[in-house]
Amino acid sequence: MQGNESTRLVCSILAMDQSCFSYKVCRFCETPVPDDTPAEFICKNRKCAGRRRSSKRLFRLLFSIGTETRVMNVVAFDRAAQVIFGCSAQEFFDFSILHPCAALGVLSNHGVCLLVHNTVKIASKVLVGELLKVTLNTPKRGKAEHLRMTNIVPMSSDFEPVIETLKKVDWS
Repeated sequence: MQGNESTRLVCSILAMDQSCFSYKVCRFCETPVPDDTPAEFICKNRKCAGRRRSSKRLFRLLFSIGTETRVMNVVAFDRAAQVIFGCSAQEFFDFSILHPCAALGVLSNHGVCLLVHNTVKIASKVLVGELLKVTLNTPKRGKAEHLRMTNIVPMSSDFEPVIETLKKVDWS
């Protein structure tokens, strides 16, 4: 794929990177902020004009997908990822925190998100093998290395979003 091309294809999820499923942004302008940023902070983006803002999380999921002819790594950002997760990244993060047996720990390394959760591991296991119809687009920025999944449609008639599956797990 070259330039601003997009391709629609049917694929299966082979794996999901479990090391970092989300990142923090300013709730108002969605400018990325370091993961160790406090709940309220002064946003330095021009849109926020130095005002005090709160943060939220957005999905950034790295998948290995397979088609009939090849295997590739792709990334799904917030809007596309919400389709298969059934919730926002912030809701998924809060769910993990509210279920203490689910969370293994939260680590931060120079603002890089290194979240390790049982919920992320379970989400990965739930999604492996899922058949999807996706739209892949080339990255808008030149230095990005993965194609973007911009539209995701589960093909299975009994597909259930990840959060619904996790709500059924007995965490005791």
